[in-house]
Amino acid sequence: MNAEIIGISANAIFSQQAFADFLKLNFPLVSDFPNLKTIEAYGVLNPQSKLAQRSYFIVDKQGVVRYKKVQERGEGLVPNAQLVEEIRKINQAN
Repeated sequence: MNAEIIGISANAIFSQQAFADFLKLNFPLVSDFPNLKTIEAYGVLNPQSKLAQRSYFIVDKQGVVRYKKVQERGEGLVPNAQLVEEIRKINQAN
């Protein structure tokens, strides 16, 4: 599996680092603050709160979004196994 995880949010850079340290994340978090252009381009910007909806994307090497899951309010996190399965499906199709 040839994949990379990157987290993106509307939080400032210093906030990202504190969040990553607290959760002991082993993947990079990047900030889309203050312009929110990436979050808006992916269609997950909440215009009222100026925050991203919790969402997951799998983007192929050509930059094509192959999988998108936007979490509903109160919905739990997407299990890692589900994301790995989606990546396997994409790899098998190519």
